[in-house]
Amino acid sequence: MNPARPPVRAALLTVLVLAAAAFGPLRPDEQPPVPLFGTLQTDPERAAEEYAHGLRVAHLQVAWDRFEPERGVYDEAYARQVRERLASFRDAGLRVEAGLGLNHPPAWLADAHPESVWRNQYGERSTNTPNLVFSAPVRAEVAAYVRQVDERIGLDDVWALRLGTDENGEFGYPRPLPDGRDGGAFWAYDQQAQAASPYPGWRPGEHSYRGASFTERQVRRWYDWYLGSLADAVNWQIELYTGLGHRGPLKLLVPGAGFYPADRDAAVATYLDGRGDGARLIGQGVGFFATLGLVEHRDQVQITTTALVDGTGRPTDNGCAPGDSGAVGSAPDATVRTWSSARWVVAVARAEGFRHLSGESAGPQVAAYRPGVMAAAFRQLGTCGLEGLMWAFDQQLYDGTLGSSLDTYSELIKGWSVGR
Repeated sequence: MNPARPPVRAALLTVLVLAAAAFGPLRPDEQPPVPLFGTLQTDPERAAEEYAHGLRVAHLQVAWDRFEPERGVYDEAYARQVRERLASFRDAGLRVEAGLGLNHPPAWLADAHPESVWRNQYGERSTNTPNLVFSAPVRAEVAAYVRQVDERIGLDDVWALRLGTDENGEFGYPRPLPDGRDGGAFWAYDQQAQAASPYPGWRPGEHSYRGASFTERQVRRWYDWYLGSLADAVNWQIELYTGLGHRGPLKLLVPGAGFYPADRDAAVATYLDGRGDGARLIGQGVGFFATLGLVEHRDQVQITTTALVDGTGRPTDNGCAPGDSGAVGSAPDATVRTWSSARWVVAVARAEGFRHLSGESAGPQVAAYRPGVMAAAFRQLGTCGLEGLMWAFDQQLYDGTLGSSLDTYSELIKGWSVGR
């Protein structure tokens, strides 16, 4: 008998009690959600082994630049490889969650639509991810690519699809360029963004516009447009995937905590001039308290915090608590800043009426894994009422990373099942 099992089960039973207290009893006609566990960058050769250890979800990544190396030319050998990986996961009994690689566009995209490349107020260009926010031609290229994926690989066999807009496939504008200007970069200066702007030609930091004083109220209007445009790109993806007949979860990937209402107010008061520690986040548009409510509230949309066990919060990696969602608009700024990233995002999502939420561990590149890190992730999952956990990354279950192993993951999953 494994002597570690009883404490694990007891701990998880405590988690379940906390979760029930936080979210109330289930209705008689409502079945309790069964969390699904998996890994990111899943190795198809380990699919059967992982299924035997209690994992039920595999991550399949499609690379757009490999699938369509030239415009309108599709690599059949690569498509076959992806189909084989998909079949391997399904044959092992795993559900498949797919990322379609929009964050890794082929080089020809920027050449075909130079006017649609991301451009910030400094004139810097970013080609790391397609401009889904402002460019109609780029959206047309993406739609054509996704239809070919559906035709040549088959999305009918995919359980969930991932949604995002930045270079990591998550919800935000591109990050500032490594060799770019200091301060916040606002990616709304390509030709089509300017055509849609409420104040074409105005740039952050400027106090006048077309010979007249530019007011703080106008700055706020411009920034609200900037944030709303980002949410519109997510809604466009939702329409694209559901239009192709996808009926499974659509997982919107939400990185970190982003910035807070007080940060936005301070930035607007300084005309978004790039001052302050949060300037980069302001430019990336990661104000989830302002953007999640603009995302279409379909039952399919699952808000996914990608920041489980990212080392934030006091105490570190704290979970959710009763009343969090009601405190989003009223809790003191100093209070919510003590919450972990996951706790804040979950509270915002629930305040905006989202019923389906899940999580991913942030990964050792964000916060080094340590003994007990998986149990901490399970505590966050339980207290926040998440419907699943994807562990970053599959390789960390096998390479000796501290606190991360297939046996530990399996033990926690078994403990969860016993607790249920």
